[in-house]
Amino acid sequence: MRSLIPVFRSTTTRHPIPHPSFSRNLQPSRTFLTVKRTFLTTNHAFLSTGHTFLPTTRTILVLQSTQQSRSIHSTSRLLDLENMFDPDQAPSLTISRLTQRGYELSDDLVIPGGVVFIDSQPFLWNVDPPRSDPEAKTLEKVWEGWGKERFGVFEVVTPRPEILLFGTGSRTFPVPKEIKEYISSLGIQLDVMDSRNAASTYNMLLEEGRRVAAALCPLVAVDPKSGKKR
Repeated sequence: MRSLIPVFRSTTTRHPIPHPSFSRNLQPSRTFLTVKRTFLTTNHAFLSTGHTFLPTTRTILVLQSTQQSRSIHSTSRLLDLENMFDPDQAPSLTISRLTQRGYELSDDLVIPGGVVFIDSQPFLWNVDPPRSDPEAKTLEKVWEGWGKERFGVFEVVTPRPEILLFGTGSRTFPVPKEIKEYISSLGIQLDVMDSRNAASTYNMLLEEGRRVAAALCPLVAVDPKSGKKR
């Protein structure tokens, strides 16, 4: 839970983007923006208890486009049953592209590293993908450092999603029994696949109006502070 913080627009100091050769899909005009003192508290729409998510010592940064005047949720797309007279109602965010460095959303926001979607809202997820190096020969080694606490946020959301799509990075890995049983105990169906397929499936189910969440690992280990490989 402590590895999650919400994604909000922030007017803070810019940092240079990593060299363009790191990801050929990224535009050179993108800039890093640091999120300052961003907390998720009980007055947020989808928390009903006294839990607060605080950023860890590995502070997470947000990437966004240089169009400062745009809201983080502003898109030209109007979804079914959206109240067009409510200027504060945000359309659902979808995933436009997955790169080696992170995820680009439908409003042009780029998130370095992993991301969790709850109620179509993105949260930065400070995780590395499961290990795929030659030394990781057992399931315990593949998922070293992982436990059910990585998914603790789903205990406090209301209503809980029907389906959780878990993207395990560049390939599909079998999930430890502890994690599967924990998600099941919350009354949530867990579907496991690689992150690309999980992202596209999330978009499709969201279009169908399903109550779906996604927890997507990055393709490679990425430092959210710099957007570079760890």
